[in-house]
Amino acid sequence: MLTARAAAAQDTARVVPDTAPAAAALGQLPATHTVVQGETLWSIALLYFGDPMLWPEIYRLNTAVIEDPHWIYPGEVLVLAPMAEVIAQGPADTALAVPVEPGADTIRALPEAADTIVAAMDTLPFDTAQVVIVEPPPPEPTAGYETIFDRQRSRSEEVQRVLRAYAEQPYRPVRRGEFYQAGFLTEEERLPWGTVLGNTERPAIRRLTPSSSATTFDEIAIRPPRSASYHVGDSLLIARVDRAVTGWGEVVVPHGIARITEVQERQVLAVVVEQFARVRNGNLAMPLEPFRDPGQVRPLPVEQGLEGAVVAPRDLHSLVSQQHYLFIDKGRGDGVVPGDFFEVYRPAVGEPGTASEQVLATLLIVHTRERSATGLVIGLTHPTVSPGLPTRLVKKMPS
Repeated sequence: MLTARAAAAQDTARVVPDTAPAAAALGQLPATHTVVQGETLWSIALLYFGDPMLWPEIYRLNTAVIEDPHWIYPGEVLVLAPMAEVIAQGPADTALAVPVEPGADTIRALPEAADTIVAAMDTLPFDTAQVVIVEPPPPEPTAGYETIFDRQRSRSEEVQRVLRAYAEQPYRPVRRGEFYQAGFLTEEERLPWGTVLGNTERPAIRRLTPSSSATTFDEIAIRPPRSASYHVGDSLLIARVDRAVTGWGEVVVPHGIARITEVQERQVLAVVVEQFARVRNGNLAMPLEPFRDPGQVRPLPVEQGLEGAVVAPRDLHSLVSQQHYLFIDKGRGDGVVPGDFFEVYRPAVGEPGTASEQVLATLLIVHTRERSATGLVIGLTHPTVSPGLPTRLVKKMPS
């Protein structure tokens, strides 16, 4: 059951009827108002100020008395004096306040009152040099225009796009990195080797050994051989000589590629641009052999191809694996070119109880010399590939 005070409380959100009393004259506004039965902040603002929307100002002045602006009670004394003074004096600018009719705006500027700022600006001369013509913005894209960010692919379309990137790669018989990383046999030829002196960058921590190493984009110093003619921009192959193979010279194992940036009297400076292994003091350097891209030509199968034999593996491993390199005894003089395919096989012995011919590995020729070639193992059926095993050409690049 409602108490007497709650029953007497008035909901200020109630709409005032059209028969509300007219607003009091400005000079007759009282300092306070005592709430009587049936009044709301809405009706009090309409009574004294002619605008019911000013009821929040009455609430702001009487927060010590009114706990909830939606409920006021008979007998409460509301302060009105500060609002009466503001309305009587008008705002701080040049606009003057005038009495208004009920239901109209409380404050209006007199028609004859001029804005002093506008008047002052009207007296200044007009500067035509400050007129700026702004170009209209470019038209919006048409509805049919679509960028790569507008269209969202489904999950299946995204998977197909990724798989297509792998399945539709352009065919390359031999890639540039495979050509330079392969290594070769010197064939007892005296090559114009220079010597890597080391990394030119001073280390932050003192080294305990005079040797140094360099990685990609490090600068190294190289002592060129006598009568060498190096120029800025030349590329050098950085390598090491691993061992000697009887009748075939030495095994050259590439470590990287460096490009000359400065030529000095007793040395040249170069930056490591490609790295296959760590570049160290004592490595050798020689002018880089140019790589001729064979394009997208595919090798064609051949029957009874060129016969040869395995000379030696480039690296000494107990067992041969894929991506290893093998040297064979056929080269440019025999018509072998990068992109050719050779098979390493074990021939049939023909004795009872022995196996028939067995293919052990498939080689992709990635580098050729005059009498030898370097093959990359791309297929392997048995790891016991040893020097002396026969090889044969099974696919030949078109001439």
